[in-house]
Amino acid sequence: MEQAKDTANVLMDSKDTTTFHSEDTKSGLDIEADNSSSNNEVEEIDPKVERRVVRKLDMVVLPLLSLSFMFAYLDRSNIGNARVLGMQAEVGLSAQQYLNCVMMFYLGYMLIELPAGMALRYVHPRYCFAGALFMFGTFATLLSVSGYAGIMVLRLLIGLAEVFVTNAFIYISLWYRHHEMATRTAAIYLMTPVAGAISGLLAYGIGSGLEGTHGIASWKWLFIIEGVATVGFGFVVLFFLPGLPENTAKHGSWLFRDEAERRVLAQRQKKSQNSDNARFQPHQILMCFKDIKFWLGSFMIGTAGIGIGAFSVFLPTFIREFGYGRVHTQLLTMIPYAFGLVGLVFFSWLADRLQQKILTTLGCTLISCVGFVMLLGTTNKIALVAGSCFVAGGAYPALVTAVSFTLPMHGGYTKRATSMWGTQVFVQCYSIIATQVYRDPPRFFLGHGIALGLYALGVASNIALYFILTRTNAARDRRQRELAERGEVDPNAEKSIEELGDFHPNFRYVT
Repeated sequence: MEQAKDTANVLMDSKDTTTFHSEDTKSGLDIEADNSSSNNEVEEIDPKVERRVVRKLDMVVLPLLSLSFMFAYLDRSNIGNARVLGMQAEVGLSAQQYLNCVMMFYLGYMLIELPAGMALRYVHPRYCFAGALFMFGTFATLLSVSGYAGIMVLRLLIGLAEVFVTNAFIYISLWYRHHEMATRTAAIYLMTPVAGAISGLLAYGIGSGLEGTHGIASWKWLFIIEGVATVGFGFVVLFFLPGLPENTAKHGSWLFRDEAERRVLAQRQKKSQNSDNARFQPHQILMCFKDIKFWLGSFMIGTAGIGIGAFSVFLPTFIREFGYGRVHTQLLTMIPYAFGLVGLVFFSWLADRLQQKILTTLGCTLISCVGFVMLLGTTNKIALVAGSCFVAGGAYPALVTAVSFTLPMHGGYTKRATSMWGTQVFVQCYSIIATQVYRDPPRFFLGHGIALGLYALGVASNIALYFILTRTNAARDRRQRELAERGEVDPNAEKSIEELGDFHPNFRYVT
């Protein structure tokens, strides 16, 4: 209960003092703690310059991160399209061996999430992201010449490399303020359903036009084309991605040379409560694991993970089992991804518009539940495709809106990185479960049933988080008023977030 009372959603500079800043939002008063480097007055941001800064971020940083995510999802999920194009039969994989190959990616992905999250503080972001693209693009290309053992190893390595792309969520939390996060998180993540649709379209074109070209099977062309394109995009990221905002504010970059823009970057850094040059703090790891919010958030986000993880790999198989041909299956996979894209854009916009991220996440999770019920309860082809659309249409926005409020609610950079790692462990464990339970075509009762049960757990976790965060906000507001009436100040108010983590008395949750 003490942790529930002493939690926060923002990071704070360890050398700054703290005051309150109120922002009038559609849902009411959103209180953020603001810092001033010189005194307790809140330094006003020039709105015209800030709009210019945000526009530059939206035009450069978001596209680079979004396309990085797109290539990551192309290279992780194309094994499902390759299976339909004949990879499993040609390589001689049994059903269990194929599932093992799929699973290896998720094992690699969750092994190094924490050091990958901390890497941004020690290695320039362009090297983190570009290096990841170079590595998993190369490994994906090599899948075209590998047997069972080689595919197992390469899928593991792809997972190890792709985990660095997940840093995009931490990276944008350093650049953007809290009321901007849901739509920007969506802008990055919307490329995942786009990747699914593109992969289906590419697989359709390759299966129709490149089968046997130069003696190479179509499924091998799929790996080669997508892998080489990934490596090529890595060079774009290497040349254009800016560094961390505090370094850019101090030293400038090709994107922010103007002194006024750099000043606004520094001011936004303070208003977002991000610590300058934060370093590894071991005590924050234990703090994270003792926090009930971390576990509830992980259960909640993990449910979206099983919807996305299962469908990104098994959707071509699902649809083919509905009775469609090999080539037309690739086209039909685009339909659920299109619904995922629309849901992602709409519900992320709605979450920021209403400033109700938790309730929006809950609604999206329930939409996916409806989809799984449809998949379990009918044999009609159209209804089955519609059920797949409901699952995708809820899972993609649920993950984004959940991340947009669960990631910032952990105070301290190490705790935030630890929460991201722990959450990814849940997501990948749920995805591993999916690789082992989707084994009974054509109805996949076991897989859909287990997924629905985990979604029910996610709904319960979502509701619990809502009550914990809203009641904690109310309790902390009440204590603040009581101290003010007595002319007192909380003795912990002068301490930093790196010391207290989520227990700092001046922080409030974004709900």
